[in-house]
Amino acid sequence: MNIIEITIILDELEAGTITWEQALQQVTSLPKVWQTAEWKERRAALIKDSCAVCATTKGPFVLQHLTPTLTFKETCQVVKARLRGQLLPEVNAQLTDKEVATHIGPGEPRQMCPYCGSLTIRHRPTIAPHYVCGKCGPGGAGFDQPAAGAYYAKQRTTDHATAMVTAREFLASFNTVAKLREYDYQIQYEATVLSLKATLAYRSLADTATYCKSCAYKADQALIWRKAW
Repeated sequence: MNIIEITIILDELEAGTITWEQALQQVTSLPKVWQTAEWKERRAALIKDSCAVCATTKGPFVLQHLTPTLTFKETCQVVKARLRGQLLPEVNAQLTDKEVATHIGPGEPRQMCPYCGSLTIRHRPTIAPHYVCGKCGPGGAGFDQPAAGAYYAKQRTTDHATAMVTAREFLASFNTVAKLREYDYQIQYEATVLSLKATLAYRSLADTATYCKSCAYKADQALIWRKAW
């Protein structure tokens, strides 16, 4: 089932004698494992006469892999997410308050409720108090003079501190994504190593169980929906 060949490819990749592109090319050129006689023989020997889930003895039965397999693209996303989590604190620490303040700008001058800072105020020229706040509600205190403040449109808030926090989170995330491009080879390399190890585990038929067709379909539904989307 080409386990020896894939093991050699993995060893060469980890030793640095081949690139991740060469490793993938060599693996994809191998015969499909489920088309080999050895696979079919081992599969037939492992299938039992009852379903491991519903215990039915009425076949046909299949050999169900219990460990879900990821596509290479999904594996890259897993590696990228882990690396992003490692880089984010470093990138955030390098981000200065001046850079964040420059990003949010001075804000747009607005009139707001002096009690809660809401912009949803209504002017009543003939009724005192002349302003009411939509956020404070009918029971809230009215006012004759709205407060002057700034609205930070990108962060959708009138609170400067909240705008700074939101802008810092955005800039740190944005800069981290940009920095990830510097680690493209590392991401592809680690994803290839993980994919080869997952391939070896899959071909070993170690983590498998006998399922009836119905239980196998239910178990595979999440994978089917994932591929559909």
